[in-house]
Amino acid sequence: MSAPEQEHEPDVAAPSVLLGVLTDESIAASVYVLVRHGVILRPGLAGELRGTVVLRFVDDYSPVRIDFRGDEIHVEDLREEEDRAHDLEIVGRLGDVNSLIAAPLAGGLPKPLSPRGRAALARLADGRVDFIGPLGLARKVLMLLAVDAEASADTRRARREREARSAGPAG
Repeated sequence: MSAPEQEHEPDVAAPSVLLGVLTDESIAASVYVLVRHGVILRPGLAGELRGTVVLRFVDDYSPVRIDFRGDEIHVEDLREEEDRAHDLEIVGRLGDVNSLIAAPLAGGLPKPLSPRGRAALARLADGRVDFIGPLGLARKVLMLLAVDAEASADTRRARREREARSAGPAG
């Protein structure tokens, strides 16, 4: 069984994930895919989340709003004319935010024992990525969006090894 399958919570009702308004320079569809993936792997966590999170990129991408409503999650671009309150803002360059999403996590924060984790922590420490709002919500959002590249590589390597063993000696 792969690591993502082990995380899957089959008895928990997963929230619906809906893609809303897209603007020019949008990456909301990519964020939508990350959120859907996280909901599939961690439906309990996704269903617990409440609030509005804005991903604001200092490069030229449109800010993305994620509304966590319990049974639904809406992902869409934030229109500049909107002046709606949000609970958490994550600010940084796209590459820096991606480093947090791709780092292995412990309790919702990057693991300092991993090279990717240390690189992600450095981005937080030097301000390249900033959380404006509750750290607890930020940690849960990172856990939902997490794509642990190291675990995925380990999972693929273990699957190849199992397949090689099950194939037996070549005759």
